[in-house]
Amino acid sequence: MRSLLSVVLVLLLILLGVGLFGLLRGKPETEQPVEPVVETVEPEASKEPIEAEVTAEPVEEEPQIDPSVFTDTDSFLIVANKKHKLPDGYVPADLVEPDIATTQHCTMRAPAAEAIAQMAQAAAAEGITLKISSAYRGEDYQRSLYNNYSASYGSETADTISSRPGYSDHQTGLAADFVEQDGSMNGINFNENFETTDSGIWLRNHAHEYGFIMRYPKGKQDITGYAYEPWHYRYIGVDYATEIYNVDEFYTFEEYFGVEGGDYAD
Repeated sequence: MRSLLSVVLVLLLILLGVGLFGLLRGKPETEQPVEPVVETVEPEASKEPIEAEVTAEPVEEEPQIDPSVFTDTDSFLIVANKKHKLPDGYVPADLVEPDIATTQHCTMRAPAAEAIAQMAQAAAAEGITLKISSAYRGEDYQRSLYNNYSASYGSETADTISSRPGYSDHQTGLAADFVEQDGSMNGINFNENFETTDSGIWLRNHAHEYGFIMRYPKGKQDITGYAYEPWHYRYIGVDYATEIYNVDEFYTFEEYFGVEGGDYAD
């Protein structure tokens, strides 16, 4: 009997040990703290297209011309047309004889005289003889000339081929009339046919290179106030003459500078 109790006691002890062992194994291990995962959300790209910044090119402004140059008697741009009269009795202070072939005594303002001499030399190098018959004209001479035209053709016709005293481009001392040979009225000189001569062709192509423009181009009578004169050239300086020529060989002084022209006011 005693031995049976011993066996039972041993079995109970064994069972108790197994139970304790099982409890110990089943105890959860201490959990390590878990760092929270923070999801970084990138901002959604704008769906609007991003335009590249454009740097505007600077706009080159046309040079502004002081209107006083059109009335300044020392200026190469002084205007003498049917809307702009020169000062009464005006005589340029720097008149000299140009070194060019002439049919009579001629004078011009010094800068124009120098330029026309250079032009004549350049033409001569190409076998062309440039000759002038008239340059500066005083107010009294212009009055006599205009009155003669008026007496011969009437004042209306005279106004298309000559200037009233004080309104002549010649009085500026910057203009000259080119002729062929002796300058006689041979159907070429002081005629539209001058444009077909060697001198007329050369001047059309090269006068601007020396500062001269054809003052009264073809088809511009309503603007200049005068009929076509392919023999009448006016000095305004190389830069302006070239700019006008590059626009059109028949572009006028009035158009380029925005100067009023046309017929007399009265």
